[in-house]
Amino acid sequence: MRQKKDTRIFFALWPDPATRRQLSQIARRLPVDRPARRVPEYNLHLTLHFVGNVDIVELTCLRQRARLATGEAFELLIDSAGHFARSRVAWLGCSEIPPALQRLHDRLGECLEPCGYRPEAERYNPHVTVARRVNRLLPVDTFEAISWKVDSFVLIESRAFENGVKYEAVETYPIA
Repeated sequence: MRQKKDTRIFFALWPDPATRRQLSQIARRLPVDRPARRVPEYNLHLTLHFVGNVDIVELTCLRQRARLATGEAFELLIDSAGHFARSRVAWLGCSEIPPALQRLHDRLGECLEPCGYRPEAERYNPHVTVARRVNRLLPVDTFEAISWKVDSFVLIESRAFENGVKYEAVETYPIA
């Protein structure tokens, strides 16, 4: 019998409450027009690897393999905002990717491959999605950069509800 793949997951950097609040405050000031929908504060994150729907066997493998993705703690400086026209999202991000973040992304992708996961071929572009269905982002005022101390990453489960989705941290993995 085939396993049902009903658990939707991804690995991400999960901001602490103070950083999450700062991200949300800046996101609310971004000039997006209708029909844009802002991402709720409780869902703000920075994706490392989106996996998608998995069954219990795949999930178990991914959880075990993610524990092997170690690295060093680093500071992520969120200092820019932008818009991806193709995916219609507004985002907050970093003008320079910290080498430790790139190494964590690469290492985690390698660790997950034995579970059947294939990392995206595109260059990694770390960002926090702050609004969806954005047709255009008007010019953004400068904002004070956010210093985000990163010493772990998380496995997130995406749970659907009547009025949207809620991301829930299932497991935390220290990187240092």
